[in-house]
Amino acid sequence: MIIVPTEKRFDWQNAPVVLFFIVIINVLVFYAYQTGDSDHFDEALRIYVSDGLYQKELPHYREFLSQQGDEEKMAFFKQMEQHPNTGFAAAFILQDEEFFDHLISHGADIFEPDYYKYWHYQREYIHELIFEVSFKKYGLIANDLNITSLITHQFLHGSVMHLLGNMFFLIICGFAVEASLGHKTFLIFYLLTGVGAGLAYALMDLASTMPMVGASGAVSGVMAMYLGIFRLKKIEFFYWFFVFVGYFRAPALLILPFYIINELVSLWTQPHSNVAFMAHVGGFVTGAALIALVLWRKPETLNKEYIESDHTATPEQLSLDQIYQSMDRFTFETALKRLENHMTEFAADFNLKILKYKLLQTVKPEQARGYFNQIVQSSRPNKPQLAKVKKIWQDLAKDDSPFDQETQYKLAWNFITVPEHIEQAVQLFEDLYHAENKHPSLHLLAQKLAGAYKRLENRTETDKYQSLAQELG
Repeated sequence: MIIVPTEKRFDWQNAPVVLFFIVIINVLVFYAYQTGDSDHFDEALRIYVSDGLYQKELPHYREFLSQQGDEEKMAFFKQMEQHPNTGFAAAFILQDEEFFDHLISHGADIFEPDYYKYWHYQREYIHELIFEVSFKKYGLIANDLNITSLITHQFLHGSVMHLLGNMFFLIICGFAVEASLGHKTFLIFYLLTGVGAGLAYALMDLASTMPMVGASGAVSGVMAMYLGIFRLKKIEFFYWFFVFVGYFRAPALLILPFYIINELVSLWTQPHSNVAFMAHVGGFVTGAALIALVLWRKPETLNKEYIESDHTATPEQLSLDQIYQSMDRFTFETALKRLENHMTEFAADFNLKILKYKLLQTVKPEQARGYFNQIVQSSRPNKPQLAKVKKIWQDLAKDDSPFDQETQYKLAWNFITVPEHIEQAVQLFEDLYHAENKHPSLHLLAQKLAGAYKRLENRTETDKYQSLAQELG
């Protein structure tokens, strides 16, 4: 389930300069810097396994875990060992900093003198490779806490989806918070919430060597600041729950208990998850505390004119919301009527026309084909839109009922504009060419096909359609 505030719209008079700067830095760090991480780690893992260090260290690691007495860690490592790919267990050992320190301290006693020198050189090199990985170098590690990593971990991400998810929620809430606080205060508070998130994560286990990365904690702080700024003011929320989507209005603070409970329950039920739930809570609490401090000591910092400005949904948006609510309730006849009224009152774009076609298919299937003909003849679809048209055309073509010539001609004309749809254009041309009464402008369609094949450098098909154009002309 997703619930996000949508009360405020982008306001270029209060341009979110810092927000965009933060987003750009996160994206650049991920794509320009972190892309080399896998190469470093893969090389370290390859050397560790292929040079025999893994097999030499494995019995000592089992003994090390046994001495530690951490039953959960031992059980998890046994699962790694049972995996057919030895890389899983090897990677687990390589990331255990305590074991590395233990080996460096006692390696001379563990390994034979002749082997120890070689092992020490290789293991140090492997360790250096691993520490070139971004999350090891700049991630937040609880047992090695420092000011630098409290900041840098906020700009690193573990995957594309991790990055996209954080940036989505940051943008949704961030621009309104920046407009309310001002650029400088927003930047300082954003970084402080990230620091608060990092400290909360570290305090959960100060001995942990597992790095944490991501802007999630800071983003949670921004969400808390958003709620703190608007508090009991009724604002608009967008919700998405399975197939149900829509808007509702409620006091901003209404979602606060749901958020906190969700994070704490997740922390309790998923203790081994890669998601740092405590960091989310820490960032949220820090953001709430910072806004509370502003409201108490310096309320004039807030841009009250912006906060009180009316950014409620437009009549067009409210009309669309009613349509989608009808669809949520499966009252498709009502949805169709509302959509037709909406298209009369407001602009009817391509996507709304497709939506009307789909509703007609459900409510009045006998009218659906005729309406599709209207869409084809009255629209100039772009490439993504043309893909939707193609899908509908292919579905309708399975029926025995033929399309009228004007629809076939316009479809073919549109398909020619996109190289990957040229086969469909040819198919339609052939139908029109073999018809008893040929379309009066069929020669122009042949010329357009010849031009399309010329751009594709297909001489045979170019000559074929040039000849057909002359014949038909």
